[in-house]
Amino acid sequence: MQAIILAAGEGVRLKPYTHLIPKSLMTINGIPLLTFHIDKLNSLGIPNEKIIVVVSHLKNEIIGFLERFHKGVKIVCQGEKKGTAAAVSYASSLIEEDEIVILYGDTIFEDDLKGFIKEENAIGVYEVEDVSRFGKIVEEKGYLKEIKEKSDVGRGYIFAGLLKTKKEFLEEVDKVEQNEKSKEYYLTDAIMSFNQKYPFKIYPLKGIWFDIGNEESLIEARKAFNLATNFLK
Repeated sequence: MQAIILAAGEGVRLKPYTHLIPKSLMTINGIPLLTFHIDKLNSLGIPNEKIIVVVSHLKNEIIGFLERFHKGVKIVCQGEKKGTAAAVSYASSLIEEDEIVILYGDTIFEDDLKGFIKEENAIGVYEVEDVSRFGKIVEEKGYLKEIKEKSDVGRGYIFAGLLKTKKEFLEEVDKVEQNEKSKEYYLTDAIMSFNQKYPFKIYPLKGIWFDIGNEESLIEARKAFNLATNFLK
């Protein structure tokens, strides 16, 4: 099993912090998000040598950090193509194993993922009060049916930035077309395409989860995990 951590984002909504600090190196209780993810993967039996981190914005800071604190982790620089699907595609040439875990590097959560890692093809989701900011995950009998991009409101599941899938998924990633409006390549397009062949099992994350997308969520996450008794145990 191998893992890809997406850490190339510019962190526009976290400026001015991200002028100097990459979003993936923002800290929760003094622990950088990248360290959190790498340690989590290590605890699941995935060693540093099987982990690939995709970088772009302030890449030298991330590379220096990894070389100092997480030796053995492979590093890939994202090229001109933007977006989450593009980031995965740049790492695909380093994938040799049949199973892959894909993690968004700007999230943090309590779940130990021990159940998630046992699934053959699964998508991590989290229940929120209002799905409008994220896009809604629609399930049917425990499997993914649809991803509604920021069109619904109210309580529901959202994509939590976690996938456990097969190497064949990368073939769908390579087929993703550029979004006309944003000019980016979205991983959710590959997820829905692959879902037609191999349905993704819905895996609701246990405990708390945060997308560290702006200053408000960063502050909320720091408060919440400061109170979480089992954080990083």
